[in-house]
Amino acid sequence: MSTPEELIAQADKKAKPVSGFSSLFSGSSTYRFEEAADLYVQAANQYKLQKNFSSAGKLFEKASESYLKASSPDEAGNILVESYKAYKNTSPADAARCLSKAIEHFTSRGQFRRAANFKCDLGDLYLLVNDKESAIKSFEDAGDWYSSDSAESLSNKSYLKAADLKAEMGNYIEAAETYEKIAEKSLSNNLTKWSTKDYFTKAILCRLASDDYPGAFSKLDLFVTWDRTFATTREFKFLNELLENVKDGDSEAIGKSCADYDQFSRLDNWKVSILTKIKDSVAGGGGNIVDGAGGEDDLT
Repeated sequence: MSTPEELIAQADKKAKPVSGFSSLFSGSSTYRFEEAADLYVQAANQYKLQKNFSSAGKLFEKASESYLKASSPDEAGNILVESYKAYKNTSPADAARCLSKAIEHFTSRGQFRRAANFKCDLGDLYLLVNDKESAIKSFEDAGDWYSSDSAESLSNKSYLKAADLKAEMGNYIEAAETYEKIAEKSLSNNLTKWSTKDYFTKAILCRLASDDYPGAFSKLDLFVTWDRTFATTREFKFLNELLENVKDGDSEAIGKSCADYDQFSRLDNWKVSILTKIKDSVAGGGGNIVDGAGGEDDLT
């Protein structure tokens, strides 16, 4: 069995341009580049077995380049995915670069559903390197492509990731508008409408976090016209109390409302963060909002 180094040497020789008299005996260039790509892939897989993922990723990239020279764009895109997988755990930046190139191949071939799947992976990669802006763009692109393929549940999931990140970055109004759009779109879909009360809740919390009390108040009324059953839910009762507490400037009442709600429907870390921002805006400071006394309850 040949070593990776031997396979690379053979592949480099195949991929080397030939001209003049020697080209008459070298076969077609397409076939040579296909052979080179196959040899690079063999070497890359051996490096993977050795857990040398950086070298494997580089060779998969070389294989992709050879496939492009062999006029095989689909294979080039597929091999770039393998490069992304090799780099993923050791070099997220290289993994993101390769996956971006693969996505370009898929979209150019009209494979938008597949591209959307990998756009979500790309968004997760950007989060690993703390590039939230690029992550948001990736999730929004994925949401658009899923929607164009009528995959509304997947589309909503992608848009929600983008909205959650926007809120984490303090872009509360943009986040609220995204939640509102998702909620309105979900109402007519039996598979997604059950989630609307959570989208309504997030939208109201974001508007309050941005000090947009009038907007939050009017949106709560609007949501009830969208879905009459929302007025009977625990979420509506909680939001209605929260609006009253904010209007009264009563931070202690805000903390109590949150603690009471948390007893029946556990507040996740995202909601705790936003609610704490709201309480701090009213009180000028304070601890974890779930604890009415301003303590540090563990929500995990």
